[in-house]
Amino acid sequence: MNSDLQTFLQAWTGGADVSDAERLRLLQLLENDAAFLAECVEEIRMLGMIKAVQAAGPRWLEMHDALGLSTAVTNDFPADDLASSVLHLVRAQPQSRVKVRWFSWRPVTTAAAGLLFGLLSASMVFGFVGRSLEKVVSILKESFESGPAPLVTGVPQELNQWSGDFSEIVGPQQGVKPKDGNRMVRLLRSDFEGKTSSKPSLQGDLMRVVDVRPFLREADGGEVVMTLSALFNAAPFPDAERYDGVVTLWALGPSFPTEESLMEDALAHSVGMCRPLDRDPATWQSASTRLLLPPGTEMVLLKVSFSPKPESGESLSTPPDHVTFAGHFMDDVRAFVSIRKPVSNRRSQALP
Repeated sequence: MNSDLQTFLQAWTGGADVSDAERLRLLQLLENDAAFLAECVEEIRMLGMIKAVQAAGPRWLEMHDALGLSTAVTNDFPADDLASSVLHLVRAQPQSRVKVRWFSWRPVTTAAAGLLFGLLSASMVFGFVGRSLEKVVSILKESFESGPAPLVTGVPQELNQWSGDFSEIVGPQQGVKPKDGNRMVRLLRSDFEGKTSSKPSLQGDLMRVVDVRPFLREADGGEVVMTLSALFNAAPFPDAERYDGVVTLWALGPSFPTEESLMEDALAHSVGMCRPLDRDPATWQSASTRLLLPPGTEMVLLKVSFSPKPESGESLSTPPDHVTFAGHFMDDVRAFVSIRKPVSNRRSQALP
């Protein structure tokens, strides 16, 4: 963990008393460094989950009642709406009620204050929601420092093996440095060895299939939610071009899909994006997505992709057979599952 992130977390949790100058420097870093902001969000989220797992018992319903929110039974509780409700209520209180040292800092720019308030909302929501979590398990933290290079044969047909479109493992190049360590993946093209489909391939993919049956057995009829995140970067590219970084989770049954059958075979899927990718090779941008695994899920396909888009946002008028990527990179792919065991009464069932 770098020293800036460590200092931020110590100040955030009240473990360090830093000077006004240092606080302002960190606020400016949050405002201007997207990669640092993404790291802070990820660490705060993980801290919230760890604290929740260690909690003596769930108190989510007490918070629901205190906030006057609906307690209707649902598996699709809109987290964003909840965050908005909590944020609205916190803003309505006198400042003395908000026990967060960061808000007493001066001077604070409007943008930085907004970023920090967003972080507070995220940490509050994850902290409250996390109290219903029985267990959080990391299943993948991949920075491509070791292991074989990804196959270039399309959708993986074995567990725990990277495969996809043409790519290579590289070190620093074209002004882009790996986020962690000395290696990263460079995506080269949006097609793969042995591709037989005549359909144009416009999205370049890197994929991995994981077995989730042990987690579903441990949940014993409860919920298993998977989260996938990745970082994206690129060498400067023309103004006329636009690229999105995309992460996708596909819930599958017992059979490995092909490129053609994936949409039909999947039980469910979810997508997250960083849109659009900037043209600064010094910054890594993040995307993440979450998926509640439906009954019958045995495997999950993790997909990390680059998707080119016209600057106007319209569809490509004459799509090529495939896309060649001049300098597009992926790093720090992470996945974890949140296991929620069955609840025993209706009030507990309102947990999101």
